[in-house]
Amino acid sequence: MKEKLSEKIFAQLRGDIIAGKYTARDFISESEIAERYGVSKAPVKDALHLLADQGYLVSYPRKGYMVNTFTNEEVNQIQQIRRCLETLCVQLAIENATDEEIERLRDTTIGADMSESPEQTVNYRFHMGLAGISGNPVLVKTLEKLVNIASMTQIRRRPDYSNFHHIIDALLARDQEQAKYWIITDIADV
Repeated sequence: MKEKLSEKIFAQLRGDIIAGKYTARDFISESEIAERYGVSKAPVKDALHLLADQGYLVSYPRKGYMVNTFTNEEVNQIQQIRRCLETLCVQLAIENATDEEIERLRDTTIGADMSESPEQTVNYRFHMGLAGISGNPVLVKTLEKLVNIASMTQIRRRPDYSNFHHIIDALLARDQEQAKYWIITDIADV
């Protein structure tokens, strides 16, 4: 399947933002990016909209897009919401997931974590995998942006894999109290 031009531009810009080629609060315009890639504004506009939807950019109509940054306070507010939602994930996973589904979460903890994409980090894969086995697709969709932002802001940090294994072990034991303890421990403030 051929990758769309807007997807290529999106991936390159996201990589540039994560790598720090654009600094916090830099403005990016459609025309600047279109000129840089030698393309029309249409695929650039699509890519910039998606980056804004995912929290990398903030849109300012008729001005352009600004590289978004999150303060520690904002990240901590996101973590607070995640702790509530992910304790629900734990509860639902214990009620609904099979042992095989829970055990497959261990696979998400394998692999390199220094990705240019937050969605490829171990943190993102684990937490979204946990949401997935909850059996509640609305919960998955609700968590997606929050986990993406948390993964994006901490992309160069290594997660505590032992927390993930403690969570998995508690889920397999169907020990809701321990699973909730470890998920709350894992989703710490910065």
